[in-house]
Amino acid sequence: MARRIPLQAEPEDEPELDVASLIDVSFLLLIYFIVTSTLQKQETDLGLTLPSSVASGVPVEIEPINIKIDGEGNIYWNGEQIEQGNERALPRLLEELLDYKSINDSIGKTPVVIVAADNSANQQRFVDVVNALAAVEISSVTLTGFRQR
Repeated sequence: MARRIPLQAEPEDEPELDVASLIDVSFLLLIYFIVTSTLQKQETDLGLTLPSSVASGVPVEIEPINIKIDGEGNIYWNGEQIEQGNERALPRLLEELLDYKSINDSIGKTPVVIVAADNSANQQRFVDVVNALAAVEISSVTLTGFRQR
């Protein structure tokens, strides 16, 4: 008689779940909900049209600014002294120029500046004023000279 070899059952593998298809389905559901959802309007998106502070029919004219540099290095803004001495930094002048430019930009006008320098004024002081004009991007500048009497 032949000898029988008992059959051994193959070791069972652990059951596995293929998650690749589940990931695909979850992305499809996510895309579906994003596309079909409606966005609620924020309170800021009410679509109100506010009246402007400037009447649309009246043209606004802004006079050119006169900057004067005297022989001692003092700087005057329309006759009012705003910088004194020969210090290179001109914080008050820069502040005034920024305000003047923003006003002109808000009404769509080009800011115009007239720079008058005394013939005996320090050249570096004049260059500092021109650099301040360039820093605030004012390019319409008229340059003149004067002699104090």
